[in-house]
Formats: sequence, structure tokens, C-alpha cells
Amino acid sequence: MLFMDNKTKESLDFQYILNKINTLTPYGTMYKKRLKAFALGEEDKLKEELDKIQVFIPIVKDKKIIKEFDNIFSHIKDLRNSVRRGMEGFILTEVELFEIKNFLSLIRDLYKLINEHSIPTFPDTRITPMESLEKALDPENTGISTFYIYDAYSGELRNIRDRKRNLDKEIKLEKKNIKEKIKEELNLDLRPDSTVVLTKDDKDLIEKVQNYPYLIYNSETYMTIKFAIKPTERLASLEGEKAILKDKEEKEELRIREDLSKEIGKRRKDLFRNMANIGRLDLLLGKAKFALEINGIKPEILDEGIIEIEEGIHPKISDLLKSKGLDFTPISVSLKQGVACITGANMGGKTISLKLIGLLSAMAQYGLFVPAKSMKYGLNRFIKSSIGDMQSTDSGLSTFGGEIKIVQEAISQADDRGLILIDELARGTNPEEGYAISKAIVSYLKDKNSITVLTTHYDNVANLDNVVHLQVIGLSKVDMDQLAKEIDTDNKMEIINKYMDYRLRVVDKDTPIPKDAINIATIMGLEREIIELAERYLMS
Repeated sequence: MLFMDNKTKESLDFQYILNKINTLTPYGTMYKKRLKAFALGEEDKLKEELDKIQVFIPIVKDKKIIKEFDNIFSHIKDLRNSVRRGMEGFILTEVELFEIKNFLSLIRDLYKLINEHSIPTFPDTRITPMESLEKALDPENTGISTFYIYDAYSGELRNIRDRKRNLDKEIKLEKKNIKEKIKEELNLDLRPDSTVVLTKDDKDLIEKVQNYPYLIYNSETYMTIKFAIKPTERLASLEGEKAILKDKEEKEELRIREDLSKEIGKRRKDLFRNMANIGRLDLLLGKAKFALEINGIKPEILDEGIIEIEEGIHPKISDLLKSKGLDFTPISVSLKQGVACITGANMGGKTISLKLIGLLSAMAQYGLFVPAKSMKYGLNRFIKSSIGDMQSTDSGLSTFGGEIKIVQEAISQADDRGLILIDELARGTNPEEGYAISKAIVSYLKDKNSITVLTTHYDNVANLDNVVHLQVIGLSKVDMDQLAKEIDTDNKMEIINKYMDYRLRVVDKDTPIPKDAINIATIMGLEREIIELAERYLMS
């Protein structure tokens, strides 16, 4: 069973939350992409995950330590493909060997950091240095991160390179002797690249050089001719021997790279384990950073199917309000299996309450801290929401048709333990039928195993037995005389936010829906004559 479909994730702003969790390594990003909800029955695993985050909270508070972690993590590359190539018998390139050597160095740095600061480790975050493989990639124990095929890899390679070095000296000496002879006999100074350039006007010198045994034509331009040292028999022999040695050196280096690649392939389990554990550590630190950012708390995970949120906050909406200089009003709610109806006027925050309940539930079940004063939560098999415009252009359904389709999908799972969220049920049809459908669905769901929360603007939908009636406090406690004094200002939306109380309260099942719509229309400047007519019609 799918825990949350894409429409539900979108309506709850769940991706916004995931985007806030920062991972710095490719392995941490991999685990973040694989994040999934803990299933019903995995309460102990979820508690363990939340406990780990709790352990890392003090770590991420220490700016010095977290900076060191971030510095190491930022240099870690995705080397899974290189390790697989070594495992499959391919010969790794020098660049790949360098990257793996550097990775092993970063593992050691990470291990030291963890031990120096006595940072707790778990089986899935334990970092293990691979000293033998480090030694294989750094046989001369230089301690530097660059990779080079050292002479120490084989006696044959050392002999080849020693002979090459001696040949270079002999070639250099031979060229030096030739240059001195040319200087002595022709009074010409050769360039460092063993060439000399003559102007074409100096015909006598050019003729002499053309007939000289140690110089040979190289190239020319419109004005000049270039000559180079003509290899002597000894020079040619030395250069030929050097070319043969170079070929032998390349073959020996290839053999050594093949051996190193095989060794990396053999150690794949340890390499992959370190990669996985680095990823888990990176993700846990990312979760802990996010918990601090939202001032989050560890939700209490229960076996029973309840949701209790004390002073919860929806992070995305809170951030949006902060950008406008406004504060989010924390929302508290207590829910159990069955139906809870949220009533209140438009603009009263009913939809926000619905989104907050769903989002914090999803966050808790995904193993995240939640932005609340406290939260108790029992795992669900699914979360399904019908929030926003449910019109389906793919199937040609209207808003009402799209809404009913989603509601039906949720109802079909209602016997199982889940969370169903429905916003303004049946708002897309006429009021009489909308009311009848809404009340029928509430009546059907109230005895199911799922927790259903729905918002409605219809009276008497929540007046059934065993249905919890939650009401947005709204403007019910507002001094309308004080409000009237501020009506003439231009900042009407700010006035609404100032006086609107978005908190929920439990009311009797027969409590009527507050008529805040008229008050809001008044604040927004609707003609006074229309307001008075509306009030008379409401009382008739």
C-alpha cells in the first residue's frame, strides 16, 4: 500500500520539508532520495531513528565540529562506479585510483574527528579506516592525497626507471657535447630546445650549416630557417633504448594498476559499507540540523492510533508569514480513530489546520522531528488528502468529480489504519446535495479504523454522535467596536491576521458554525448597505 501519493505530498507541502534537509555527500543524497515512511509495526525502528537524531542535536549545535564535518563531507565524491569496475575486472585509471586514495584519506579524517570529539556511533554510522588499502595506494607512506605509481610497487619498475634516468643523463650529456662543438666550430648558440634560427639573408652561414654534420633542416618561414641537432649514431641509440624502456614502463604500470584494481574489487564490501555509513551519518546530521532550524521536538511514538499535537507549526506557511512580518498561530489538536470535523468561516485557517495535521504526521512517520511543543503519534498505513483544486484535466472530471474520486480512494482504505484529510467536502456541487453527501460520508467514516479530519462550511454535518467537532476560534472573541476603529485603514489583510484566532477548540456537536464571513466582508470594505442586508437575511 502506498503511504502517500504525489497529490497528497503536494497538498501537504511535504517536498518543501525534504528540500530543507541538506545532505553534502552523494551517499547522503542517495539515502535522502530513498527516504520512506516507517510502516505500521516498525515503531521500534522509528523510535531508534528519532533517538539517533536526538543524539546528534548537540553535535550540530557546535559550530566548530559541524564545520569540520561539512568540510570533509564536501570533498567526498561518488565512487561506487569505480569500485564496481574494479570488482568486475576492469583496470582503473590513475584518476580513479587517485579518487579512491583520497576517499580513504577522508575516511581516516572522519574517523579521527569522531574519536577526538567522542561522537557516538551506531552500527549504520560507524566509519572504519582501511589501512591496508591505503598502504597499497601509498606504498612509500607519503601521506599526501595525490596518486602516483611509485617505484616501490615493483623491483622491475624501479630498475626500468633507474635505467631511464641514466639514459636521460647520457642523452643530455651527448647533446651538450654536440652544442659545445657547434659553438666552437660555427660560433652558434643553440636554443634550449636544441634548435637554431637563421635569417635567409645570411646565405653563407646557411650554406655552411646545411653542410654541417651535426645540424639538420627543421622548418622555415618567409624570413628564417630553423635547424636542429642531427642525431648522432650514439644519440639515436640512446633515444631508441629510452623508447623501449618507456614502453616497458607503461606495461609495468598497467600491470600494477591492474593489481590495485583487483585489490579494490576485493575490498568492495568494506568500501561500500563505509560509503553507506557515511551516507547515513550525513543524513542524520542533516535531519538534526533541520530539527534545530524548525525548533523541532522528538515526537512520542505510540502503538495506539492517535494524533496529539500541542502548538504545532506548519514550516512553509510559517516561513511565508515571517517574510511578511507576521507570525504563525500555533495549533493544538487531539484526534483518535473516527471522524473530526473542523468548522469555521472562510479565511479562518481550517485548511491550514488540515495541512498541519497531515504534514506533522508525515514528518513523524518519516523519522523527522516536528515543529511543535509536543506530539504523540501512532503510525498509520497511509495518509490520503483531498485539499485544494481537485479538478482532473487528464480524466476530464470537474472539481467535484475529481474530489469524489480521491475521497472514494480514501474511503476504500478506511477499514485499515490511516489518516484521511478532506478539505471543504462537496464544495463543488449545489448546497443541498453537498450537505447530504458530506453528512453521509461523515456518518460512514465515523466508525472506521482510520482517523478522518475534514473541514466543512455546512451546518449540522458535525452533529452526529461520536464525531468530534473542532471549531476555529476565528473572530468570535473580537471586540467589534475596536475593530470598527481600524476599518478605514488600507491594510485590511493585516487587520484580519491581527484579530483572527486560528486556534482550534472542541465544541458541542450542535454548536453552530460562526458567521465570521460577514465580519470579514466588513473588514474588506464591502458596502455597509450590503452588510446590513446580509445580517437581516441571516436572521430571517
